[in-house]
Amino acid sequence: MGMQEKSTPFNLLLEIDQLYTDSGISLPEQRRLQASIWTGIGFRLGQYHFVIAINYLEEILTEPTYTAIPIVKPWLKGVANMRGHLLPVMDLNKLFGIPSEASRKQRRVMAVKNTDGGYVGFLVDAVYGMQYFSADNQLAGTVDIPESLTPFIAGVYKGEQQKWLIFNTEAFMASPQFLTIGQ
Repeated sequence: MGMQEKSTPFNLLLEIDQLYTDSGISLPEQRRLQASIWTGIGFRLGQYHFVIAINYLEEILTEPTYTAIPIVKPWLKGVANMRGHLLPVMDLNKLFGIPSEASRKQRRVMAVKNTDGGYVGFLVDAVYGMQYFSADNQLAGTVDIPESLTPFIAGVYKGEQQKWLIFNTEAFMASPQFLTIGQ
């Protein structure tokens, strides 16, 4: 072994890079795997577990202080300030007639992108963070849910411990329930 072949920090980095390249998944395989994984944010209303597509979610907040709005449906809690932007806060438990099983400290507001470019706050019992599902975990058929939810469920994924209802945000935001807040 001559002086030229001595390990330098740069040569060690090249060796490490080669090891990762040799043992890693090739790029087309990586794309195929990523395409077959659906990613969403998990949340709960009462006993029901939901996932919302990650591209709709802007932020997760503790239940903020909000200003009540007169002459609106009881599920519209009011308007909160989200870093200078008005955030209408909707209690999804009340809207869908699902009893809440959480204290105010446990509840969270998911700031969801609205179709008009603004945000709407969905008040939920709990948020479980990112959930990943393969296409193989999507279930066929129906699940026993309240009738008020049926138009807004796009499918069901089987998780490790429960079934996750896929919340169809676009259908919900186009619905009369969402668009009609006045009494």
